[in-house]
Amino acid sequence: MEQEFYRIPIVEIQKPIKEAITLSMQIPNELLPIFEFRPGQHLCFRFIIDGVQELRMYSLHNTPYKNGFYQVSVKIQKEGLISNYIANNLQVGDFVEVSVPQGDFLVNLDRNDSKIYYLFAAGSGITPFYCMLKSILLAAPKSKVFLLYGNRSVHEILFYDELIAWQAKFPNRLKIIQTLSKRFLDFTITPWEGKRGRIDVDMVKAFLHENPSPTENSEYYICGPDGMNQMVQDSLMEMGVAAEFIHFEYFSNPDKESDEGLTASGNAIVDASIEKENYSVQLAEGESVLEGLERVGAPVPYLCRSGICGTCKAHVMEGEVKMKASLALSPEDRKNKMILTCQAMAQTDKVKIEFK
Repeated sequence: MEQEFYRIPIVEIQKPIKEAITLSMQIPNELLPIFEFRPGQHLCFRFIIDGVQELRMYSLHNTPYKNGFYQVSVKIQKEGLISNYIANNLQVGDFVEVSVPQGDFLVNLDRNDSKIYYLFAAGSGITPFYCMLKSILLAAPKSKVFLLYGNRSVHEILFYDELIAWQAKFPNRLKIIQTLSKRFLDFTITPWEGKRGRIDVDMVKAFLHENPSPTENSEYYICGPDGMNQMVQDSLMEMGVAAEFIHFEYFSNPDKESDEGLTASGNAIVDASIEKENYSVQLAEGESVLEGLERVGAPVPYLCRSGICGTCKAHVMEGEVKMKASLALSPEDRKNKMILTCQAMAQTDKVKIEFK
């Protein structure tokens, strides 16, 4: 199922820090109903560069209560094709092609909820959390937020002043712990009152012990590079947090798993149920489940094709597959035999899946 994109005007461009750029867009009134979103969701951007389509996902960091004023921030990577294209080419008045908001990394808010939210972020992993924490503070007055946020240096902290201002505004409901990891950082030149070092197991455990939850009604959200995500998740589970309360998202391509044993035989038959319609395909050698289904015209949902977004997730009813990358799957997903079809290679002669 090919993603639909809409041309949205850029109304403001800012540089919050040297290595990032913020795009502000105004959603036209007629599109507002389909552009409603929940805190933590993202937009998929489509760029055509030298005739090649490039897709990137950026988290919304405005709250859902801004009446069509949408913002994303992009960290400019030295070798980043799209981040440098955005920084060097886009101007106010230009149009960008974006999808409707989507994603399962989100918070469901209720004014009557009394929850504790623990957020673990590194670098640009703060972007979905900036939207989340503002939304929680505004729309769930009985809930609290604890944020552990890591960066290399103070000059690389996104939303530094804004976060301080929100903490001052809600001192009893928002606590932010920041840490800097850059080696040889001269703290006599750059005064720093926060923690030092990377977010690691000891820091995660200390953060939770220093900020205990008075209720079992707690949720844990993680957004950073794959190594940090896995470490925090393992630490939480070791401390007794159930997998169903742990949510995570990656802001960069995770390392691929071993390709050993992933070559499809070319004889596997895949039967798929999509929106109550059935499709069948015989996979070619080396073809993923997604690629095979696309070849026969099946409306398979997808976005990134790299195992990050989880849009192409499906449930295996019969047979076995192996995946090149599967970090977008939660422990609960794995337990329930969910797969990412863009990464899945059939390992049995027949595979039956269902898209939900």
